[in-house]
Amino acid sequence: MRWEELTSPEVGALDRDRTVVVLPLGSVEQHGNHMPLGTDTILAQAVSLAAAGALDDVIVLPPPWYGFSAHHMRFPGSITLSAETLMAVAGDIVAAVVKHGFRRILIVNGHGGNNGVIDVLASSLGHKHYGVARIAALTYFALAREEIAALRQSAPGGMGHACEFETAMMEAVRPELVHMDRATTLYPDPGSSYLTTDLLGGSAIRVYHDFGDLSPTGVLGDPSLATPEAGAKFLAATIAALKAFIEDFRGWKIPEVKS
Repeated sequence: MRWEELTSPEVGALDRDRTVVVLPLGSVEQHGNHMPLGTDTILAQAVSLAAAGALDDVIVLPPPWYGFSAHHMRFPGSITLSAETLMAVAGDIVAAVVKHGFRRILIVNGHGGNNGVIDVLASSLGHKHYGVARIAALTYFALAREEIAALRQSAPGGMGHACEFETAMMEAVRPELVHMDRATTLYPDPGSSYLTTDLLGGSAIRVYHDFGDLSPTGVLGDPSLATPEAGAKFLAATIAALKAFIEDFRGWKIPEVKS
């Protein structure tokens, strides 16, 4: 179900204890020469809607579109919110949903630059709405990390940004927006063995990377390996992982506030 397509009475009739409300988050930022600016939001919404469509009592909010993309601002078309603004927007949306009586809200993020923000949102909103609602946040491609790793063709560094994964996913979801004749490949050097630009790479170090320093086109990785068929497999894996989590999340206990 799409929140924006329902009437007010239809939302009012939803089961408040069972319904999971999903808020997709993404970004509007450069994705190389071959991908649209809205890639991250398009994919976060597509994965959310597909998972919701395969389950009962899951409703997907319209995404606010913009994210924290300061590291992409040297490229035309990129738009960024401050971290504080993004947290305020997402926080206000969640607060409104809780005000309407919904008890389980899930933020589904599709942009790596939002990771720090959703960490803070999960903690701060969880505290604010403690005893009333459970708030969880995840990045969908991190949730399906193992499944994606088993499907990838590129070497480490080949999945970073506008890469094998994102390009294939967009070829499966919105192929008319992908221009493979303009794609470039770059395996960047992050400058230290402690750092990684790979989508599936883990690092204990947090540091600012300006994409203009890493890549002249904004691409990190190898989009040449992307195919619609690979995109369909990536899409299926991410949807399955999100479905499994939502089914589990639905059963999470909401603690009672003790006086």
